[in-house]
Amino acid sequence: MLVSFNTELVWAWGGRAHDSICETAVFLVQEPGLVQFLKSKPHIMGHLCNVPDTQWRSLDTKAKAAGDPTHYVDPEILGFLPKTLPLDLKKLTTDFTGKTNQYDTEKKIFSVPREMGTAWWRVDQFMRLISDLKPVFEKSPGPTNKSEEQSEQLPYNKAVHEFLIYSGVMGHFVGDTSMPYHNTTNYDGWKNGHGGIHGYYEDQVVSEISGDLQAKILKQAKKIKKADYLKSNLSTLEKMRSFSQLAFDEIKKLEAWDPLIKKSEVKIENGMSLRTAAERKSPAESVKKIEPLMISQMARSSVFLAHLWDEAYRSAGKPDLTKYKSYKYPTTVEFIYPDYE
Repeated sequence: MLVSFNTELVWAWGGRAHDSICETAVFLVQEPGLVQFLKSKPHIMGHLCNVPDTQWRSLDTKAKAAGDPTHYVDPEILGFLPKTLPLDLKKLTTDFTGKTNQYDTEKKIFSVPREMGTAWWRVDQFMRLISDLKPVFEKSPGPTNKSEEQSEQLPYNKAVHEFLIYSGVMGHFVGDTSMPYHNTTNYDGWKNGHGGIHGYYEDQVVSEISGDLQAKILKQAKKIKKADYLKSNLSTLEKMRSFSQLAFDEIKKLEAWDPLIKKSEVKIENGMSLRTAAERKSPAESVKKIEPLMISQMARSSVFLAHLWDEAYRSAGKPDLTKYKSYKYPTTVEFIYPDYE
């Protein structure tokens, strides 16, 4: 298959994986008040975790331009590994704007956030948004009658609804970071003959996993007891950095597994990059060998997401969410612009 690209495309885990990660995380939270609230809402969390790849992908050009870089972090363009990347984004922008791209030395860096990506800071943003709900919860009593239970103007209902949205949408970017190719500039394998591996791995092969995917993720997740990204003394950004490095380290495993029949090719003609994707065995043939690694990545993501939800709930003052009786379903979510650039 011959394809032509001028700009970088953005992928993530496919919809099934994102949904499975977030639904599974519901059953891993530890805070009793949050457990009680979320246990009836795994379907809502799965839906919200896919919003950035569904509804938000079809928004206007401005929103899409702001949203695309929030799905990945590619420290290599600045000459770093994930584990060595400094966390002050504004300083990185000041220090590296106009400098040579260390991954492709023929290019200059025009926008650090837009070119490197900001998935870590995106997760941190949603954690902060949830924490900011604390004063609202403190002064907002729950509904006292049936009418108030369904009132979208009641401050308590609005705060719980926002808590739900921020938590669910945040899960998408946690999931993105567990996918190895969201942590490297060679995001689709074209630099070394693996062109097309991103979509093949995250979507086509995942689709071949049996119907008990969530059960497999939950079983594996319960085996995870300790990890740097679960340490309470680290900031959200420090945890994201550690989490990202684990995924980055698995790229070589994926390249060794990649069931190539013929490597991809890249040719430059008239200033255009003409790419012939690699030929591979069918996903149905490939899934068994790689499924354990996939499950471990999704399980790691579910555990981390549940940990962040617990932390976010505590930062919001452990509000009583049991009074929330609204039938309002977040079918669509207004785009939330990054606030850290």
